[in-house]
Amino acid sequence: MSRLVDRDGGLITTQWMGRGLWFLAWVALVAMASQTVVGAEPSPVWRSNFKAALLEAEQRRLPLLVHFYADWCMPCQRMERDVFTSPKLKEFLGTHFVAVKLDSDHHQDIVRRYGVETLPSDLVIDSLTGKVLVLHSDFLDTTRYLTLATQAEARFIQVHAADLKPETEKDSAATDGTGSSGTGAASSTPAASLTTKAGKVELGDPQPVVGLDGFSPVALAKHRKWTRGSARFAWDYKDVMYHFTSRAELLEFRNDPEAFAPKLLGCDPVILWETDRAVAGDIQYGAFFDGELYLFKTDERRKQFKAQPDKFIRLQHALKIDQIERTAMR
Repeated sequence: MSRLVDRDGGLITTQWMGRGLWFLAWVALVAMASQTVVGAEPSPVWRSNFKAALLEAEQRRLPLLVHFYADWCMPCQRMERDVFTSPKLKEFLGTHFVAVKLDSDHHQDIVRRYGVETLPSDLVIDSLTGKVLVLHSDFLDTTRYLTLATQAEARFIQVHAADLKPETEKDSAATDGTGSSGTGAASSTPAASLTTKAGKVELGDPQPVVGLDGFSPVALAKHRKWTRGSARFAWDYKDVMYHFTSRAELLEFRNDPEAFAPKLLGCDPVILWETDRAVAGDIQYGAFFDGELYLFKTDERRKQFKAQPDKFIRLQHALKIDQIERTAMR
């Protein structure tokens, strides 16, 4: 047996040297394997942070896909096992969406915000406007899930077709005789105007309801000032489009819309309590209670509310925008 002497005069045998070399080789192999695994999927398909995923989707100009699940939900476990393991689905979602999974038990605020009632549920959001493109509840197999995702992406592209075109395409469209910069007649017909096709009159996309007559709910809640926002900074919340004075206000609102949007979708709580009718209030008859904004149809209704606010704030109606009676957009 060969002998080596260390600096303190001790002996080191070749047996221990051999063991040391084997250990170093094993460590190197583990490190290489770890690098291989990480490199195989450098950007996981599914995120877990809703706000971060929404911001990423906006920056990448992609729709946001949200999958709601729970550990106790058997169909959710089946989707996890049989659907989300599909390489084809993972490739499609990773390329065309920013996707996030949310445990509904731990994200009840987001569940309520989007009206999720059963599990599993899948939601697709337009990351540039906040509009809900698709909301589907129940189990979907791989083929149906791909169909849902494809249809949602098509809607997103349709809405933002002009914005998503490469700059070269935009320039050529503006100078080919059909755009405003060419010699041909410029098209000034807005998307929601009447158009004709095959001799039939067709309507364009319905215009969104603009909340608070275009005044910023963030400026109103924080400063008690009626400051008119801009359509440039707009965000959809429960099918009502709110305008803001800056991108900072928009981001503050979309991170916590319940803190700024009028309660009950702007419906008069007194009328709702007394008649079970959802009637839009008016911004000139607004009132804050515990930091939350309520709108009323008349000053008399507002006084009724102020006299007994606890009676009316207990209302828990799951309203939708098409249920609201309105004489003006509020």
